[in-house]
Amino acid sequence: MPKDRLLDVLERYEAVIGLEIHTEITAADTKMFCGCPVAFGGEPNTRVCPVCLGMPGALPVPNEAAIEWTVLAGLATECDIALWSQFHRKQYFYPDMPKDYQISQYDLPFCSGGVIDVEVDGPGVAERLDLGGGVAADGPTPVAEDGGYRVPIGITRIHLEEDTGKMVHVGGSEGRIAGATHSLVDFNRAGTPLMELVSEPDIRTPEEARRFAQKLRSIWLALGVSDCSMEEGSMRVDGNVSIRPRGRAEFGTKTEIKNMNSFKALHDALAYEIVRQADLLDAGEAVVQETRHWDATARRTSGLRSKEEAHDYRYFPEPDMVPFSFEPQWIASLAARLPELPDARRDRYMAEYVLPKADATMLAADTATGCYFDAAVEIAGADRAKQVANWMLGDLTAHLNAAGIAIGEARVTPAMLAELIGLVEDGAISGKQAKQVFAEAAGTGDAPGAIVEARGMKQVSDTGAIETVAEAVLAAHPDEVASYRAGKTAVIGFFVGQVMREMRGQGNPAVVNEVLLRLLG
Repeated sequence: MPKDRLLDVLERYEAVIGLEIHTEITAADTKMFCGCPVAFGGEPNTRVCPVCLGMPGALPVPNEAAIEWTVLAGLATECDIALWSQFHRKQYFYPDMPKDYQISQYDLPFCSGGVIDVEVDGPGVAERLDLGGGVAADGPTPVAEDGGYRVPIGITRIHLEEDTGKMVHVGGSEGRIAGATHSLVDFNRAGTPLMELVSEPDIRTPEEARRFAQKLRSIWLALGVSDCSMEEGSMRVDGNVSIRPRGRAEFGTKTEIKNMNSFKALHDALAYEIVRQADLLDAGEAVVQETRHWDATARRTSGLRSKEEAHDYRYFPEPDMVPFSFEPQWIASLAARLPELPDARRDRYMAEYVLPKADATMLAADTATGCYFDAAVEIAGADRAKQVANWMLGDLTAHLNAAGIAIGEARVTPAMLAELIGLVEDGAISGKQAKQVFAEAAGTGDAPGAIVEARGMKQVSDTGAIETVAEAVLAAHPDEVASYRAGKTAVIGFFVGQVMREMRGQGNPAVVNEVLLRLLG
C-alpha cells in the first residue's frame, strides 16, 4: 500500500490503536503450573504431563519465578504492583487449549498503570499529523524534540497466564485453517508462563505502534525475562485498531489483528487496516467488530471470527489456588534487582561520552550491544568512546548483518576492537588499513596487532625517515615543485602519492603531509 494513501487517510481520520503483547517467560525453566521444561522445538507432545494436559484430578502449583519476573516487568515499566491478586479461569473452547479453559488473570492483575515513552523520528513523524496539539480528542500529547517527537503510551495492565498449545494446519496458507487438509496440535507450549501487556488506546499511528513494541522488547531483553523471539513465537503482538473522524471523541468500531510476527508486519498490518476501515466509512458502510488475520504474502487482512467480549469468557476465580498477598518489602527487594534499562543506558552514553542521541539509542537498545560497547570503552579509554561507537555502528554492524550472527558470536571481541582503535589513534596504521585489518580479524579471529605485524602494515611515523624520502621526491620533480610554489597547491596530492609509493604505503599520511608542507615552504 502506498505510504501517501495512509497519510491521506490520517488527514481525515484519527486512528486509535491499542496493543496486546504476549511474552513467554523463557527465563523460567518450567511451565506455569507444573514441572515440565520450557524450551522451543522438540518432538511434539513430549514436554507434557497430567497438569498441563488438563487431566482430571491434576492440580496446578504456581511457578514462583514466573511471578517474580512478571512483577519485575511491571517495575521496569513504572506499573503499580498489586499487594493482593488472584488467578481466574477464562473459559473458551479451542483445540489448542487442553483444559477448555485457561488459567489467567481478570480484574486483579499483578501490574497496572504503567507507561513507556516512545520516540519517533524520520519518516514516521509524517504519520502523526497533529504533532504538538492538533484536533486529537483525547490521549497523550506528543512533545516535539530533535526533529521528531516523544509521546508517553500508557500501560493498562500486565498479567500472567499460561500459554496455549500450537495448531499446525497442514496444507493451509500462512498457517491458516482455510484450505488445510487436516490440523495437528502440539501441546509442548501449553502451560508455558505467559505475560500479557495491554496498552492504553493511546497509540495514534502504525509507526508509534512499531516503536512501542520495539521499546518493550528492548526492556524485556535488558531484564532477561525472555528471549523475545518473534520468529519462534515467544513474543507475539495483537493490535486493536479503530478510526474516527478527526475532532470526534467517540471511538469507532475496532477490529483485532493477529499473525503479526515482525515489527514490519505490525506496522504494515495496522496501516492496511486503517485504510480499509476508512474506505468502508467513505462508502457509507459499517466496520464490523471482528478478529482479522494479517497475510504477509498478500499484504492484506481478512476476517477470522467475531470478536469476543470479556463476558463471553465467563471468568471466575480459580478454585484450585488461593489468592496472592505480597509484602511491600518483597516488592522492594525485586526493585533492587532491576538492571540498567535502555533509556538510562542511552542517557549515560550521552552524558559520559557526548554521543549523539541517535548513536546512543542504537547502542543502548540491545543489552548485548551495550555490554560490548561498555567493555570496549573500558579497555580503549573514555576519550575513544566515539571511535568505538563509530566502528560498532559501521563495520561491526555491517559484518554481523552480512554473516547473519549476533554480536556475541563475533570473532572481533571488545578487546580486539579497542586494540584496533589504538593502532589507528597511535599512528601505527591508517584508517584505510584498519578496515582491512578488521575484515581479516572478523574472518580469522586473529588479534589486530598480530595481523599488522604479519602483513608488514605498520606505518612509519618517524619524521626523519619520512623527510629523507620526501626530499628525494621533491628533488626528482623540480617542475612540479615550481608549480606548487606558483600557486597550484593541488600538486601536494601528487607529492604525497609519490612519497607513499616510495615507502610502500607505510608512511603515516598525516606526517607525510606535514613534512611536505614544511619542505615546500
